[in-house]
Amino acid sequence: IVNQLEMSLYKRDWLESGILVNQRESLAHSFPEGTLEYCRTHAIRLQAWGSLAQGIYSGSTAHQPSPADEEAAALVAAMARDKDTTPEAIVLGWLMRHPAGIEPVIGTASPARIRACGDAAEQAGRMSRIEWYRLFTAARGAPVP
Repeated sequence: IVNQLEMSLYKRDWLESGILVNQRESLAHSFPEGTLEYCRTHAIRLQAWGSLAQGIYSGSTAHQPSPADEEAAALVAAMARDKDTTPEAIVLGWLMRHPAGIEPVIGTASPARIRACGDAAEQAGRMSRIEWYRLFTAARGAPVP
């Protein structure tokens, strides 16, 4: 009925593995080929754990950010400001915008963090493909091949 996988703007193996097929770079990603397609074909819901990426794009200082993390965090913050929402809603909206119908799991007990996620579905609906790819490209630190 449900397959719960680690998926986020930070943990992108689920996405990179399909994009980098037949390329040397694909060896760095360990997501089982065909998982998303199988789930979609068999009406298995996809749920993302770790969907907030431990706050990497919403102000956490617990992680030493890479230049790509910093660029993506700046873009997330700018989009949140422009759309009058929170970075959490942008990060979750990015996941939810994917055609696989990903359902983020919010692993926090903080009421403030839960409230910050409240606008995610609306942001997913409003996010353009260009915005989605800008976030993806920023987080991966390189253009999409």
